[in-house]
Amino acid sequence: MAHISAAERRPQFIEAAIVVIARDGVDGATTRRIADEAKAPLATLHYCFQTKENLLVAVFEHLSSEMSVDLDSIAVKGASTATVAERVLTATMQWLVDRPVRARAEIEIDLWAQRNDPEMARGIYDGFRQAWTDLLMKGRTPLPAAEVETLVRVMIALADGLTMQFISDLDPQRTMRDTETACTMIRSYLKSRSRAAA
Repeated sequence: MAHISAAERRPQFIEAAIVVIARDGVDGATTRRIADEAKAPLATLHYCFQTKENLLVAVFEHLSSEMSVDLDSIAVKGASTATVAERVLTATMQWLVDRPVRARAEIEIDLWAQRNDPEMARGIYDGFRQAWTDLLMKGRTPLPAAEVETLVRVMIALADGLTMQFISDLDPQRTMRDTETACTMIRSYLKSRSRAAA
């Protein structure tokens, strides 16, 4: 049997962990179950990641980088802040409904981090907040930083709620309809805010 390097094994373990976490939750995703899913020796998993926590971080970073590639493709140049906000929320939710196993794994890791590793949980949200803030600040009608921060926090709350509903009922059409409603709410808020500022 040919030797498989640690560099080749790492992505296999990450993919296996996503499947097992989505199916069994983080607490149920033992390193043995993950190694079995990857069809690899348990010792190799421990060699590649040392601890389950290191593997969880790698899984979350992998999922975040996949999603950020899609967000980076959002056209923001010349678009209004409201349009950018809608595109960010819609692209995020479309990414999640297209990948229900990844959506569930991401939520499971986030909930686990909230209970077990508050620093990791803060890092998860800080990453989303920063990425979304950077995109919104490129809008044609930039808001003051404090208002962007509030808007991003509300958008993340909407995305979290929509994701929880989606992984509960697995109805992509309903989730995207609800996302359109959330976008209408954001647009309405930003329109009323700009009228108040005028």
